[in-house]
Amino acid sequence: MKQDLSASSDQQTQPVKPPKSVKNLYEPYVTPPILYHAIRWLALFVFHVTSRIRLHGFSNLPKEGPFIIAANHLSWTDIPLIPSHMRRKVVYMAKEEYFSSKIAWLVRFLGAFPVKRGEADRQALRTAEEQLKKGNILVLFPEGTRSRTHTLAIAHSGMGLIALRTGVPVVPVAIWGSEKALKKFRTPVTISYGEPMVLKPKGKKITREDIDEATNLVMHKIAEMLPPEYRGVYGVYSVYSGEQ
Repeated sequence: MKQDLSASSDQQTQPVKPPKSVKNLYEPYVTPPILYHAIRWLALFVFHVTSRIRLHGFSNLPKEGPFIIAANHLSWTDIPLIPSHMRRKVVYMAKEEYFSSKIAWLVRFLGAFPVKRGEADRQALRTAEEQLKKGNILVLFPEGTRSRTHTLAIAHSGMGLIALRTGVPVVPVAIWGSEKALKKFRTPVTISYGEPMVLKPKGKKITREDIDEATNLVMHKIAEMLPPEYRGVYGVYSVYSGEQ
């Protein structure tokens, strides 16, 4: 009995460890500017040595203010390549699975926040809108994941909704050749930046039709900038005429 009482007394006197604080993944990590730009220049050096980078329409990027970059997605190299020539830092919306992977630290370091695929992730949408209200640049891959066929797949509607609700310009970006970057030496990689698109609803309230139309307009513009073999499901119709 004495042993039981003694053990019980010891347990009571032991200090209780406070629970570990849980990181708020929806608050993008603020990378120190000096460190961010040092890494950006390093990435530029690596990609320009190993690949032949070609930029088109880079002057279309707004010089100030918030905007959305909406791009097709062929390889993980798209993530550093698309904003690497920009002097301003960006934030990313990235699929939730990245945050429990081996590169979770890198995803967080680059300033990404998670989005749950296959469902309406309201918290991710709120975070995206908050980042744009702060004047930041948001990079989105509307298809939601890398294309295994290296052609455009049907986009999710989140990009259209965010653009309509915030009213910020959307810069469509087409990238190709990145699927071979760092795999084939001196492979050509092209990044084409389109003119900013300001998307507005037809009426006072945003409807599902507005969201779908806004998403399709941007995706068709991306397809228009891509070589025909990359256009996938968006290569059938003209963005302007809607005809086959």
